[in-house]
Amino acid sequence: MKKMYMLKYFISILFIAYNFTGFSQEDITLDSIPIKTTYGIKIGLDISKQIRMLTEPDYKGIVFTGDYRILDKLFIAAEFGSEEKKTINEVLDFNTNGNFLKLGVNYNVYNNRKGLDNEIYVGFRYGIAKFNQKLNSYTIYDLDHYWNQNNVNSITDFNDLTANWFELVLGFNAEILKNTYMGISLRLNRLLNQKSPENFSNLYIPGFNKVLEENNFGVGITYSIFYQIPIFKKNKKN
Repeated sequence: MKKMYMLKYFISILFIAYNFTGFSQEDITLDSIPIKTTYGIKIGLDISKQIRMLTEPDYKGIVFTGDYRILDKLFIAAEFGSEEKKTINEVLDFNTNGNFLKLGVNYNVYNNRKGLDNEIYVGFRYGIAKFNQKLNSYTIYDLDHYWNQNNVNSITDFNDLTANWFELVLGFNAEILKNTYMGISLRLNRLLNQKSPENFSNLYIPGFNKVLEENNFGVGITYSIFYQIPIFKKNKKN
């Protein structure tokens, strides 16, 4: 009777060990399944321009954005846009309109958990713009006649102006639906070169934003929504 009890006990231990081994093998099998990374083209719209149009009646703009994954964490990025802006201050009344193109790369520094495809990235852009300025009026300040300043209404067109600059980018993209992303990025811009009209400064450059006198630096922010067109999948490297 005692032997029968010991036999049942031994069989029970073997059964538990077998099942434990089975579960362990299943876990190993699941863990050994390679994680695949989707390679594709993301195409999007910078909706910060549409928000700006609601808050600034004298501004119009549209910017298309996109990127393509070339390595697991490296993306080629591009942006193309058009802007129109009327600027009025104490001295000047002028209009700016033109197009711009930005090319660069993003590097994703974030390690996603299995099944996620989010990005926290750093990158850069090289931007070029071609634009026109239209001077509507300007004021000549006379310190001896503070209340009667000389306002000159003289419409002057300055066409075929150009500028190029460099941008440092810090951004975040989150997948909110399958292949649909929303993102935000901060930009620090450094103006490299520009073609300025005679006796007039480019105080606004499409794509670069506001230009400060005696200062070649600028800042910017974008809010974008993207859709990814998957092309193929590749095993993720550990």
